Amino acid sequence: MMEQASSGFAAIDAAELAAFAARLFMARGMKSEHASQVADVLVWADLRGVDSHGVERLPSYLSLIERGQMNPHGEPRLDDVAPALFRIDADRAAGPVPMIMATDEAVRRARTFGVATGVVCRSAHTGAVGYYVQRAARQGFIAIVMGSGPPLMAYHGARTASLSTSPFAIGVPGGPDGTIVLDMATSVASNGKLKQARRDKTPIPLGWALDANGAPTTDPANAAISLPIGGPKGAGLGLMFECVTSVLAGAPLLANMLGPGKTSFHMQSETFIAIDATKLRARNDYEQDIAALASVLKGLPRAEEGQPIRLPGERSEDEVRRRSRDGVPVSKRLGEQLIELAQTCGVQPPIFKNWQGAKTC
Repeated sequence: MMEQASSGFAAIDAAELAAFAARLFMARGMKSEHASQVADVLVWADLRGVDSHGVERLPSYLSLIERGQMNPHGEPRLDDVAPALFRIDADRAAGPVPMIMATDEAVRRARTFGVATGVVCRSAHTGAVGYYVQRAARQGFIAIVMGSGPPLMAYHGARTASLSTSPFAIGVPGGPDGTIVLDMATSVASNGKLKQARRDKTPIPLGWALDANGAPTTDPANAAISLPIGGPKGAGLGLMFECVTSVLAGAPLLANMLGPGKTSFHMQSETFIAIDATKLRARNDYEQDIAALASVLKGLPRAEEGQPIRLPGERSEDEVRRRSRDGVPVSKRLGEQLIELAQTCGVQPPIFKNWQGAKTC
């Protein structure tokens, strides 16, 4: 018997949701190890309440496979450039596959050399980049990741899509939750958040996006071009991330997509940096100082009484604890979509938990 989200809402256990997502990818030709990696990154975002980068992405990922823009059989290739520097050609695999490879390789090399950098090119959608820096930070490493992709955001002063929304994340070991992770886009709102507002028909704040003609809009249906956070500052970051990811890897994206040929093939690039803090000081000492800094910040006078001062990622970790216990909440729309994907791919659908009026059938 299967419980469907046919009215109200339902929830799905995180492990069940990840197993279901992996089944979908394997049904489209992805090997088990890679399917599990992609599924884990999606559910990592769902557990943190970043639903725009969670299983909401399943239809678009499967569509990329169908259109030949994500290679389910992709086998990323690592090129050894220098002792602490490497490049990975992703072979158009789903982004989590080469990015987990880059994370683990950078950590391995940083153990020896103190710091290591990996550049990834020709990958499909990377997912929530915070996943990768947290993976390294949990092993005691400081980690930085930056990315570039198709033009979705206006360069400051332009009214056309001319930059990637360029995700960026930094993770460090220590703090109340074991790691502190900043995960952000260089746009005011991520492309995934705009898509979610469009699906939910929720108005967006002025300053988030432009319409196709370059005019400001609050209608998510007309939101075609993201705007950079901080105007020229966000645009500058997006530009420089392209320079140190795609261009550095020898696989420029934006110039090819904006220039005379205007190729529109989906592609992303990322750069991952790992630093072994223990080369400079004892890990315990470093983490104690991070904890002391966190304590000082959280004890500062509050701008609004009753409103907590939060560290980067702290709200997300609170959500992880809730959703790990109660399951990942699924709307009626998404629940029905997941069931449809299961039927289309010929796999077992996920098991829904009753929650807020979900019906059993």
